[in-house]
Amino acid sequence: MKPTKMDELIQKASVLTPIEEYDGVLFKRDDLFMPFPNEKINGGKIRQAINLIYHNLDLIRNEYNSKVATSCGIHSPQGMIVSRVAKAYGLGCFVGYGRVLPETLAENKFVKEIFRNNGTAKTIATQGFDKVVTFHLRELWDEGKGKNFYIIKFGIDIDRNPVVIDCIANQAENLPDNLDNLVIPCGSGITSGAILRGTKKYGKKVKTIYIVHVSGEERRNDIRKIENSVPYIYVKGTGYPYCKNVKMTVAEKLNLDGIYEAKAYDWMTKHIDYKNERTLFWCVGNANFYR
Repeated sequence: MKPTKMDELIQKASVLTPIEEYDGVLFKRDDLFMPFPNEKINGGKIRQAINLIYHNLDLIRNEYNSKVATSCGIHSPQGMIVSRVAKAYGLGCFVGYGRVLPETLAENKFVKEIFRNNGTAKTIATQGFDKVVTFHLRELWDEGKGKNFYIIKFGIDIDRNPVVIDCIANQAENLPDNLDNLVIPCGSGITSGAILRGTKKYGKKVKTIYIVHVSGEERRNDIRKIENSVPYIYVKGTGYPYCKNVKMTVAEKLNLDGIYEAKAYDWMTKHIDYKNERTLFWCVGNANFYR
């Protein structure tokens, strides 16, 4: 049977992204995962969204009115990512925000992409904390008696969807077998935990793994739920506020994401002897094109 476009999308999401070297540092180029031709949306989060929606497609269509919903901060690409994957699978999408004025929401580039993806977006809470916005999203879900949309949690839902972890863990397969340092930018902690699991799955020997958390809530408990046996050093904060967009170019073909990657890389250059130690930096995805 000839694969459908939907099957082709999930197949794309399983292809290993390359390892490249610039100025003596290795880079796992997960930002090069760009499943949609002529579109800049990229990275591990879209791979996770593809896997989550693909494996729940019949459920979403039959029990949730062919619609998904998520919540995130105004500087996060999650809403854009979920809405784009929903569009690819012929689903509707709603994105809830907290503590954002309607005029600010309307001018945000991520939100404009949500509208372009046939999704809708709205401020649903007076606070921007994830737990608060998620609570109000759940209220909307309750109002529809659970039938109006399928909720995809912040950071991409792992509770019901282990494929979200597996698809990132599998990307560790082509890491070098011996590293002195592995540096991982961290937001929600889900990708970081999945990468830890991947190093264990493929027996990668890394002397020190650094998970560099940009800002926000403590994520070690979230990481522990995913992988609790691989040792790592947790770096809490980089000295930059979350909303600060840091511009950093490593090479002509490698611009780092200004919210996550650039801050973690800057921390790395100041605290790790990367010029003398075999170091790999994991590029999680670049949303600079939309900021």
